[in-house]
Amino acid sequence: MLSSNPNPSPYIGLVSSIIASCLFALLPWYVHLYPVTEYSGNEFAAHRIIWSTVLMVFALSVARQLPLLFYHLKDWRAWPRVMLGSMLVGLQFWLFLWAPANGFTLPLALGYFSLPLVLVLIGRFFYSDSLNTLQWIAVCLAGLGVAYAYIMTDGLSWIVLVVALGYPLYFVLRRHYPLPSHIAFSLDNFFLLPIALAYLYFGPSIPANVDFVQPPLIFYIGLGVAGAVPMLLFLLASRRLTMSMFGLMSYLEPVLVFIVGWALGERLEANQLPTYLFIVMAVVMLGLDGVRRVRKKTV
Repeated sequence: MLSSNPNPSPYIGLVSSIIASCLFALLPWYVHLYPVTEYSGNEFAAHRIIWSTVLMVFALSVARQLPLLFYHLKDWRAWPRVMLGSMLVGLQFWLFLWAPANGFTLPLALGYFSLPLVLVLIGRFFYSDSLNTLQWIAVCLAGLGVAYAYIMTDGLSWIVLVVALGYPLYFVLRRHYPLPSHIAFSLDNFFLLPIALAYLYFGPSIPANVDFVQPPLIFYIGLGVAGAVPMLLFLLASRRLTMSMFGLMSYLEPVLVFIVGWALGERLEANQLPTYLFIVMAVVMLGLDGVRRVRKKTV
């Protein structure tokens, strides 16, 4: 039987997942510090990969772990599976910045609402994870919210499928070929780096009539930090938690993204409200389950 929780320290995973969700929720606010256009989404995604790579090389140098990274890079027989993971997560990096800039925010949000349910189903049926009563209630509430969102949309967008199926495949792949989180993330960026550099050098130039403000270098470095730190924490959480619990905790991110969007001036339409109410109730159930676990530990 496949094991969904190879590491026996779940509380580190819970804390890592919560912090990662909070940091990822701030990424839309950070990106919107400058006007976003259909071109800036691709531009920002490329810079995110480049500066994440630079930051990881610097961090590994300080920690004296560059030899470990080079050791895995020299293992050319592992390149196919490493490159597959890199392509899967690279597509998510790009889509997270490209979709809002091109008017596809709703399908992207729906994909992220669907993602945790897919993770829970994978954990339950492929890893035989067990869920307690409060967790099942959270799953049902979230499922109702996602089902309502599907009903309100006009068909199933390819963006929803890329998010809802692509990320689970990535985390399953990383679980089957375990690497330290910082090494896995560094390898992902190394294999994506040529694509990012090629886009910036050979990609289409931005027309003069497009209102694109070129951010300063410090903004791009910050983009690398904002993308690298939460992704490292999510990779850590995916190894420390069962697949189902990791999926349930992932519902915290879209709720926080909504709060950030509200602070940025975005408002819910009336037909979107039920989805968020169901998701918030699911997160409350997870919070109650966490409080119950802590009390049982202290008794």
